[in-house]
Amino acid sequence: MKKTFLACLAAFICLSPSYAQDLNEQLRRAAEKLKNEFSKVKEQTEVKGREWFKKAKEHLTTSRDEYLKKADDALTRWQADIEVLKEQGGREYFKTRVKALEEHHAYALKERETLGGITEEAQFRARQKSFDKTLWTLEAAVEQAQEEAGL
Repeated sequence: MKKTFLACLAAFICLSPSYAQDLNEQLRRAAEKLKNEFSKVKEQTEVKGREWFKKAKEHLTTSRDEYLKKADDALTRWQADIEVLKEQGGREYFKTRVKALEEHHAYALKERETLGGITEEAQFRARQKSFDKTLWTLEAAVEQAQEEAGL
C-alpha cells in the first residue's frame, strides 16, 4: 500500500510541472483572446458612436417632413426584421428577447405619434433628440438579436 501511494505521488510530482505549463499556456491564450475581443468591441463602439453622432447632426438639420418620413421607413424596416426574428423561434430566452424588441418597437411608434403631433419647431427638435436615442437603441437591439440568430 505504501509503495503504491509513493508511486502515485512520484507520478503526480513528475506530471505536475507539465500540467502547470499546459494550464499556464491555456490561461495565456484565453487572456489573449479576451484582449482581442475587447479591442474589437472598443473599435466597433467607436465606429457606431461616430455614425450615431453624424446621424444626429443630419437629423437636426433635415426638414420635419423628411425626418418623419425617414423615421417611418426605419420603423417599418425594423418591424419586418423583428417579424423575421419571430419566425426563427428558438430557445425561450430568444423568444423573450424578440418580445422585448416588439415592446421597444411599440414604444418607438408611440413616441413617433407624439412627435408628429407637435406644432412648435423648438419643442419638436427637443423631442427629436429623445426619439433619436429610442431609434438608435432599437436599431442596436435588432442588430444584436440578428447576430445571435445568425442572420
